[in-house]
Amino acid sequence: MDKLFANPLAFIGSPDWRSLLMALAFSLPWLLLLAGPLRRRLWLWVAMAAGAVAFPVSIAWVQVPVQQGLNYFWQALLPGPPGAPLIYAIAIPSIAVSGLVQEATKLALAVLALRLAGVRRAAVSTAVAAGVATGAGYGGMEAFWVFNTIWSMGWNWGVVQLAGLAGLLGFAERFITVPFHIGAAAISAYGYGVRRPWRFWLLASGLHALLNYSAILVQTGAFSSLGTEAWVFFISALTVAAALRLRSGASSAGAPAGPAASPATQS
Repeated sequence: MDKLFANPLAFIGSPDWRSLLMALAFSLPWLLLLAGPLRRRLWLWVAMAAGAVAFPVSIAWVQVPVQQGLNYFWQALLPGPPGAPLIYAIAIPSIAVSGLVQEATKLALAVLALRLAGVRRAAVSTAVAAGVATGAGYGGMEAFWVFNTIWSMGWNWGVVQLAGLAGLLGFAERFITVPFHIGAAAISAYGYGVRRPWRFWLLASGLHALLNYSAILVQTGAFSSLGTEAWVFFISALTVAAALRLRSGASSAGAPAGPAASPATQS
């Protein structure tokens, strides 16, 4: 029986300065683009740092235990290893958990950042910016972990010469998934801003689950590696486009965010 709780440090890996630079390069431009003028606010950068810290903790102490519990359930229920058709079905709850946990973590941090910053009644765009910040930290830390793993396996340009474009897939996937994390968090935070948090959190979680389901499709041979990347790119592009559209509408509407505790607008 596997351990129920994982070590959060396992989702950081052996830190490498190259990983840090690449993670920042993949996440900061999206933060600057989607946060707008609020990027000058200190609390936004604190929210980004909180998202980075929350990534390994939420995976190790929330997502992994729930998924392990689901694995134990299926092992007890099924007489043997499931075949490909059954895998498609029984993987759905575990994949859904990844989206629900990660998007809930990012949304909770965004709301907490708004509250600690004293933002009680603000433009919806401010709520979106908070989501963008936590998403950038969360996705950036995930990229940091993946890059650390790649470097620790001895990756170099010789790998690319031997494997071709396949040798770059690990980097290409993070280039796609970091903006996904940011866009999904922005969608959830928009829902909080317009006082419909459940609806938009479930939307973001569903998109997250769709993106992660590609791992099952490639595992069963339904998708090739390139097909998987195409799937991930499509879901990520759809998510970022939705976030951009919502942010544009929020900026023009100027609707309030969160419970009205004070008539003053702070950001």
